[in-house]
Amino acid sequence: MSIPKINTKNLFPNISETCKNCNTCCNTYGWLLKRESEKFIKNGYPIVQINKSLFCIDSFKMDSKGNLILDKIPRCKFYKQRQCLIQDEKPFDCKIFPIKVKFYEDTCILGLSLGCKYISNLNDKEKNKLYKRVISFINNYPKKELIEYLDLMYKVYLISKPKRFWMKKLMSFKKNECSWNLISLHN
Repeated sequence: MSIPKINTKNLFPNISETCKNCNTCCNTYGWLLKRESEKFIKNGYPIVQINKSLFCIDSFKMDSKGNLILDKIPRCKFYKQRQCLIQDEKPFDCKIFPIKVKFYEDTCILGLSLGCKYISNLNDKEKNKLYKRVISFINNYPKKELIEYLDLMYKVYLISKPKRFWMKKLMSFKKNECSWNLISLHN
């Protein structure tokens, strides 16, 4: 019997049931990797380009002058009736939630959001199993794509105010000239 490969569709077993009864996520900018932004444009989805290098889903509200309100995290426009309308096409950043990243200068901490009801509803044994599963997923994810994602989130970090949230730290990465190197596991 072969063990199925962990991917974004099976990383968090049964999470969709928790999500349907939660209604607290999907307040996000919906940051897009380059290839995702190209696909969104091709499919006619509304996106916004920020600082000529960052793309996100255009879910922003506008002020009375018609300017986008960028400092308030919007509810994603594709989140309706407690579900994602673009489930199969949603951005990688959304697919891996409740995995979150935090930065401290050139160090990236990757972990799980403790504000997510899916995580908080797990018992300790289930949490430990999930921590190992997430670490395995990240360790086996294509390095080039992981670096692209961490670079994207680092660019976001450089232009935004730090967000406060509790997380279970799982992995730390250090930025060098052209890559991110794993420096520690926190499990």
